[in-house]
Parts: sequence; structure tokens; C-alpha cells
Amino acid sequence: MSIVAISQTLGSLGDEIGHELARILGWEFADREIIAQAAQRFGEGVLELEHATEEKPSLWDRFTDTKRRYLTYVEAMIFDMAARDNVILSGRGATIFLRKVRHALRVRISAPERVRAYRVEHQQELTGEAALHRVRQNDHERASNVKFLYHANWDDPLLYDLVLNTERLDAKEGARLIQNALQSERVQPTPESRAEVKDLALTAHAKAALLAHPTTRPLHLAVACKQGQLSVSGMVEREELKKAAEEIIGRIPEVNGVQSEIVVVSSRRAPVGV
Repeated sequence: MSIVAISQTLGSLGDEIGHELARILGWEFADREIIAQAAQRFGEGVLELEHATEEKPSLWDRFTDTKRRYLTYVEAMIFDMAARDNVILSGRGATIFLRKVRHALRVRISAPERVRAYRVEHQQELTGEAALHRVRQNDHERASNVKFLYHANWDDPLLYDLVLNTERLDAKEGARLIQNALQSERVQPTPESRAEVKDLALTAHAKAALLAHPTTRPLHLAVACKQGQLSVSGMVEREELKKAAEEIIGRIPEVNGVQSEIVVVSSRRAPVGV
């Protein structure tokens, strides 16, 4: 079958549509599960990863690599789930991560602000003013986060294959529209496109594994994968750092082999006059 990646605004019925589509198709639906599995796999806290993927970047975030490191962990889990097929991935940047995957259907779900605020008001038992404030604040934070992390405009329709306005749609109608779009030949997986997703998943896992280990975290190494064969390149100052990086990515399941182009370059300078 295929993969559905959903980007939604607060109060747009995105989760309801995703769950209904999963029920109809018998597929897996993943939202917070992405965060939970990433936290477990790479030894981080769920709340920290939640902040990295959903909240507006703080001043501290802008001067450190922590948020991007957490994002790499989430990316690895998204590709891991995508490689299984028959999955609906909601939020967490899935529509952007999967933009190069031919058989992924990227869906944007939204509605006019007043409609979403009305839904939030009744779902969360808020006043009308408080609900409108929450919708606007959530939109602002998510848009800021997407711009900071991906250099993209969250509301750009060109990021998506299908855009749904749920002002006059319920969850069942929205799910049927996505189901119809899944019949397109373009989103049918092929052996080649499945192999590409697997390579992307192994690449993402290799990057995440290097960042998760304190020894290799400071290194700036490039990783790529083709047909299950990982290649890693870059410069390090000591031989033990090279070996550590090679061993870490070599332990990733389903890796067929590691081609290392890591160069050891000593940072010590020769004495003056030599």
C-alpha cells in the first residue's frame, strides 16, 4: 500500500480524520507514538522531544544544537515507521521528512480560524476568547518551529499533495477524500521506492546513533546509504574516534556493510623551525 503523512492545525479535525482513515484501511496511526519510540530508542525524555517538535524555539535553542539533535531522533523513527508501509504519520514534521518519498501522500488539514476556535472551545471547555487565543498561539508556535527547523512555510500549499478545508467536512468525509487520493498510481509503492525508503531510514538511524553516543556526538560526519550499504565520511582528530563511529553505525540492524572514508587529521602543529 502506501504512507500518509498529515500536517494539521489545532481544531481542524486532523487527528479524528487520521484515526478514521486508519480504522477504514486497517493501518497503523502514529502521533505521540513517534515521540515515545524515539525517546525509548535514543534514551531521551518524552517531554524534551515533544518540545523539540512542537513548540516555538527558545533563545537557547537558537544557540545550541540540542533541538536539532532531538529532531534527528524523531526523523529516524518516522523513517523507521514509513519503511513498514501502511502507516499514517501525524505531525512531527512527517510531511517534510517524507517529501522525497514518491509513494508518500502528504496531506494538510486545516479550517478557518473561527471554526477551529469554536471546536476547541467545546472540546476543551474554554471560553470563546480563550479558545481563539489558544488556536492563534498554537498556529504561531508551530509555524515558528517549522521555519526554524526546516526553513519552510508551514502554510505553503506546495508542501502538500492534498489540502483539506474541514469547515464543511466531518472526519468520515475527510477520511474518504484521503482514501480516494490513495488510489492514485503516483502513490503506489514500487520495489525501487521501498528500497529508497529503507536507505533513508538507515541513513537517519546512523545519524541519530552517532548523535546519541557522547563520544561521536561532537563529530561532523556525513552519512549516506545505498542498497543497505552505509558510507560515512569526514575528519576526526584521533584513530579511536574513527573506530568508534564505524562501530556505532556498523551495529545498526539491516546494514549490509560500512564504507568508511573518515580521515584522521592530527590537530597538533609541528614545532616552529622544524
